[in-house]
Amino acid sequence: MRLVNYKSLNEIQGNLLLVYAIAGGHKTCTCIQTAPDPITLLTAEGRKIGTSIVAINRPDLKMKVGVYSGFDDLIETIHTPDKFEGTKTIILDSLTHLMLVHLAQEVLQENFEAKSDKEKDEISKALTQQVKLSMEAYGTLSGQMNRLMRGLQGLTMAGYDVVCTARMADRPKWNRSLSAAPALMGQEFSKSMDGFFDFIGYIEPWEVPEDIEMPKLGSTTAETWNYYAPLISFNPNDDYLAKWTGAMGPKGIIKRKFNVRKIFQEANGNFT
Repeated sequence: MRLVNYKSLNEIQGNLLLVYAIAGGHKTCTCIQTAPDPITLLTAEGRKIGTSIVAINRPDLKMKVGVYSGFDDLIETIHTPDKFEGTKTIILDSLTHLMLVHLAQEVLQENFEAKSDKEKDEISKALTQQVKLSMEAYGTLSGQMNRLMRGLQGLTMAGYDVVCTARMADRPKWNRSLSAAPALMGQEFSKSMDGFFDFIGYIEPWEVPEDIEMPKLGSTTAETWNYYAPLISFNPNDDYLAKWTGAMGPKGIIKRKFNVRKIFQEANGNFT
């Protein structure tokens, strides 16, 4: 173990943020629009990037995009900080798609391939069994997600800011007492994942006041952000999952316009 002065650690350590919202809630676009660049976007969803870039209206944006071929490919990348040299912010879009689609399918496939020919034949006769995770598979899923989170924490220790997105779930199965939380699978990882993040923000749409006009073609990035950016809240309560670590700025942490750069600045004591 290497012991270091906390001041020197604070100077280099990055931030780890999770934001979640309904599909189409402007979470990814606003992350790219407001995060310090250069940015590396790691995408699990395979959507067209160009349309988002047009909506972002950030002409000077410096960004690379990584599309991974499988979970092991993603893990190898995340556990190699040198691959992100020159990057300031890493955006992982999204934890929900990664866990519920890619990783869950890989675990199912491995579980299926490990069975005997007789068991495979029985499953093939009842295809619904191929989309049901066993308790052992849920444990594997949780273990792999913890492995991912340790890699993301390693990136923050190396000085990178990391932002993860997730979709919102109403009354999630892993905690039905919450009206809103990130859409994740299984209880084991879902109930422990908040411990990995410095910040967890719940994003809601912003109702544009009537006296604010829609930005015209050629408007500045700031004008576009002011019109489209959603509201984000970090106050922990019994209604939705949230978390805030750091200094409390004058604008508070409840239903404020979402801006990644400003969130990190204020949490670290910079209120200018």
